[in-house]
Amino acid sequence: MLTEPLVLIVYGATGFTGQLVATYLDAHPELHGKPWAIAGRTQSKLAELSAKLGDRPETLCVNLEDSDAVAAMVSRTTVILNCAGPYSVNNGAVLLGACARAGVHYSDLAGEGYWQAEMVEAFHNLAVESGAKVVLGGGVDSIPSDLGAFMATEALPTVPNQSMPNQSVQLRGVYTRYTGSFSGGTINSGKAIERARKSGSYTDAMEANPYLLTPGAAGIETQAPGTADGMAADFKWTFDSTYGAVSNFFMAGINARVVRRSLTLRDEHQNISYRECAAAGMWLRMIGMWASRGFGYFLGEPINFKPTSGEGPPSWLLRDGGFEIEVTAIANGQLAQTRISGQGDPGYGATSKMLAELGLCLALDDHSGSSHQAGVLTPSTALGHALVFRLTQAQNGKFMQFDTTPAAN
Repeated sequence: MLTEPLVLIVYGATGFTGQLVATYLDAHPELHGKPWAIAGRTQSKLAELSAKLGDRPETLCVNLEDSDAVAAMVSRTTVILNCAGPYSVNNGAVLLGACARAGVHYSDLAGEGYWQAEMVEAFHNLAVESGAKVVLGGGVDSIPSDLGAFMATEALPTVPNQSMPNQSVQLRGVYTRYTGSFSGGTINSGKAIERARKSGSYTDAMEANPYLLTPGAAGIETQAPGTADGMAADFKWTFDSTYGAVSNFFMAGINARVVRRSLTLRDEHQNISYRECAAAGMWLRMIGMWASRGFGYFLGEPINFKPTSGEGPPSWLLRDGGFEIEVTAIANGQLAQTRISGQGDPGYGATSKMLAELGLCLALDDHSGSSHQAGVLTPSTALGHALVFRLTQAQNGKFMQFDTTPAAN
């Protein structure tokens, strides 16, 4: 391998999401002219992708089963973005672990909570010692939820912690828009979780544990019966005075656990709870958007509801989809709220941009002001306001918007 230092490396770059990340980075003005690379298991696919990109990034053919090759790749850079999921079955621990040992920053798009928990236990202390920031939840799950909870809590007059045992904050995230679709990767992740259940590596107790990503922690939500999303165990839907009705949200369990890891790392978990759901309007907007475009048939790109591996949403949905979450913080009768919205299919169009910007933030920005300098972290604890600022500036401010209403003094 050549020895020129690389700004960052995108592993799994030839997959559906990986190509979106690489294409976005290739057009990014801050990366133009700087050395970076795409990596994966098949050299011919990497070469084909590189030839399509204006910067002609270097290609690194690395099989994650080859630990020496992985270590050599990691030594080339300060940041690695891993798009090769499902991570629990594609040797994701090998790449994450190599970064944790070498002091190289890392993020991925894993939605496998049991695997994330394993990574916390195996590599948090190693990452702390090496100085690596390993960031869980680098896409739509769970950047909007985590940054929204972080900003809404900050907008309160005071933030309770363990030194204030009689004070508490109730955080609630409500998705009001999530217009997207499916990909083969989503289905593969679901299959990986089912295999984990059958093998016993993901149990019902783990599923119900709100602090799955914070081993040994006992917080305000430890009281049984615990739930991943923070809603009542029998919750399906209820009338809400603000949103008309709210129901379960399919990503809430993943997002809420990342938020709780942030709270635990900041020593706020004894005082602050988090729950997440979806407004009924979210589902209506999703169906309405699909219907308004004839489910893609009017555009010559119908939505494929049974995609195979490597297939994703159609281009019109990647472009025209979007998301919005409102996170409310209530303490002592005072209310603060942060609304975060973004453009593009949430799971792929928007997620690929978020992961790319997170990688650039790790590589190029000053994030020394974040609450934590190393370890298996979260977007808010690893990067905090540096990531918020970067996302508000992305694509000349047209990609994501952050609007916070502080509590009245």
